[in-house]
Amino acid sequence: MDINGLSITPGADLAGVDLSEASLASTDLSKARMAGVALAGSDLTEARLVGADLRYSICHKAVFDKADLHHANLWNIDMRGASAKETIFCKCWLGNSNLVDADFRGADFSGAWITAADLSNSLLGASTLAGVSLARACMKEVDLTGAFAVGADFRSTILNGAIMRAANLSGANLREASLIDADLSLADLVGADLRGAQLDGAVLNGSRHDGTTRWPETFKPLTSGGIESHE
Repeated sequence: MDINGLSITPGADLAGVDLSEASLASTDLSKARMAGVALAGSDLTEARLVGADLRYSICHKAVFDKADLHHANLWNIDMRGASAKETIFCKCWLGNSNLVDADFRGADFSGAWITAADLSNSLLGASTLAGVSLARACMKEVDLTGAFAVGADFRSTILNGAIMRAANLSGANLREASLIDADLSLADLVGADLRGAQLDGAVLNGSRHDGTTRWPETFKPLTSGGIESHE
């Protein structure tokens, strides 16, 4: 496949190329060298980008729905307003990336590194975040409804106003996280570590926890599965 005289093939060298608004649905760009590529508004639905290098690429409002990007390098990528529903991001590097207002519903981030990224207002409902590193990320007003985040690392992450209803956070590390006004109702917090976390205004109605859940000092949790809000 050629676009503007460029060969769109696995392993292609497309670093710095402008592919904005391009139709790349179902293309195979596995292991392609695409650092700094411009993909703003492009359609990469069901594209295969396994192991591709997309560092510093510009992908705002691009469509990656059902694409496969496992083991891709997405460091410092700009995916503002992008759509990546049911997309595979397993073992990806997404640190320092701009993921504001992106739609990641149903995406699989298992084992990915998303440290210090900005995911404010993004949609992550029903996504898989098992074992993901989100330390120091900004996740204000993010929607994590029903997310599977077992063992995820949220240390020092900002989750103010986040919707985390029915999320599975068992074994998650939430030490020093800011959860001000977050909705954790019906969340599974068994084995979660919330020492030093800020829980002012957090809603924990119906959340599940036990003796393995570690709370901030002096914090008195409601009964597991109970109804109460913390002001």
